[in-house]
Amino acid sequence: MTDDSTTTVSDEPETEVLPVADQAPVSQGPATEKPRLAHGIDLIGKYEGSGFKEPPYIARRADGQVIQLAPLLYLMAELADGQHTNEEIAAAVSEAIKRGVSADNVRQLVDERLRPLGVIAPADGSEPELQKADPLLALKLRAALVPERVVNAVTRIFKPLFFPPVIVLVLAGLVAMDVWLFFHHGIAQSLREVLYSPALLMMMLGLVILSAAFHECGHATACSYGGARPGVMGAGLYIVWPAFYTDVTDAYRLGKGGRLRTDLGGVYFNVVFMLAVVGAYFATGYEPLLLVIPFMHLEIIHQFLPFIRLDGYYIVSDLTGVPDMFARIKPTLASLLPWKETSDRVTELKSWVRIVVTAYVFTVVPLLLFMFGMMLISAPRIMGTAYDSFIAQYHKVGHAFSGGSALTGAIGIVQMIILVLPALAIVATFWLFFRRIAGGIWSRTEGNDAARAAFVVATAAAAAALAYIWWPNGNYRAVQPGERGTLAGAVHELGGVVRHRPPPGPTTRTPTSTTTTTNQTTTTQTQSTTRTTTPAGTSTTQATTPAPGPAPSTSPTLTDTAPTATTTTATTTTTTTTIATP
Repeated sequence: MTDDSTTTVSDEPETEVLPVADQAPVSQGPATEKPRLAHGIDLIGKYEGSGFKEPPYIARRADGQVIQLAPLLYLMAELADGQHTNEEIAAAVSEAIKRGVSADNVRQLVDERLRPLGVIAPADGSEPELQKADPLLALKLRAALVPERVVNAVTRIFKPLFFPPVIVLVLAGLVAMDVWLFFHHGIAQSLREVLYSPALLMMMLGLVILSAAFHECGHATACSYGGARPGVMGAGLYIVWPAFYTDVTDAYRLGKGGRLRTDLGGVYFNVVFMLAVVGAYFATGYEPLLLVIPFMHLEIIHQFLPFIRLDGYYIVSDLTGVPDMFARIKPTLASLLPWKETSDRVTELKSWVRIVVTAYVFTVVPLLLFMFGMMLISAPRIMGTAYDSFIAQYHKVGHAFSGGSALTGAIGIVQMIILVLPALAIVATFWLFFRRIAGGIWSRTEGNDAARAAFVVATAAAAAALAYIWWPNGNYRAVQPGERGTLAGAVHELGGVVRHRPPPGPTTRTPTSTTTTTNQTTTTQTQSTTRTTTPAGTSTTQATTPAPGPAPSTSPTLTDTAPTATTTTATTTTTTTTIATP
């Protein structure tokens, strides 16, 4: 995952020169002020390969935030070295753009545009309070783990992997590996060994984490190979899922080809990792290693999804030359309203880019709404299944430790922790969504009591609807065997929510028992059967515990009782923690 919170570009509208004259007007204010750049500002230059009609200029702040500047603002920032006065800057700008600019113009643009962005230091010499952008679906709670100097040392080792002949060999190796593995050798024996030795799941988890770290090395090495300097590597939370990230903000100084190489560097290193695993298999003959290969293929496919901030999102962004595509959703949708004036954030794009961005918005918005809605409706089933599975794992861990199998018990504890994550993810997603929407509406309606009252009423209605959907009414039943989870089933489940009925479970047939009258003593027992599905989803373990039944009678008894079997099925839902890399 590239560091999305630092690669977000804050757009600044095109700035027009205020007065138009043949010569610079005389300043009405003090001419002795000498603006200077804020500490840590890096003026990168023109945004190469952009999708804008007029390519903007970009600069990077000390906190890593990249900001987009109109050409006039960028020119003023270049001249703000702490040595030139406003009058001198105005004269230099007037000469450069062949239009009159006064020192008052410079002062106004510095105070109203450049200082709020953190580009120019405050007049009192202090450092500005920087406001960090909070982009949609961005990585949170980031913590740097590998310092910049170490990252750059590592990239020097791996740079030869990006030589064109090496890339050709790696891709040819990928084709040969897939043909051999999926058409000749197969993965059945690898899967069998892992399922019969659950401890190998920890090895699999370790390899997945190692491949995720190597994926980040791919982004950093590609950035360095293009001539930019990668920053730190670290980890954070994507919603509530742990994820690695690499700060490749400096890749913005590269052209479109260099940025795309940086975006694809992660999945390219996934391929290198797979080839290394196959090499280890040929050296050792250890079958479980090969099970990593299909997991890596699924991860590559996952990374190419452009709908959240994964590698695919940044690939689309760099192909079009439009940073932060999510920031274009609102102005693009608003531009379709006939009574709304089209935003500059739409009209500033090239024609073909505008078409692509509009198509992207019309694809992403319905998909995100559908996913969000289904998550909201399915939350009771997800939580019910997670709880049911958690209890099953709890008993399984207890049996493992009491039986002396500490490793199996430790694996069970890890699974119990993973099972809690879906519930936390749902709660965190809803909370972040509500806070973002509510905060935006509340700030926009400041001073408008009627609008705020309407918002409060709408919020109360939404809360009531959510309570109606989530109120326990048989809808917290665990997912049952036989339920497929198809789109048709989702639509049917939506109808059940409207009627507020629990979703239908699989049809069960009650066996018919034949009662025989006999003069023998009959003891009736109730058996409780728990079936627990292992994380791989195929191996099952059954534990049958006889419950005490009626005490045997010492005299002949006439009974008319059919044996009763009470079966409790607990299905373990496994959650794969994906180490994502946008």
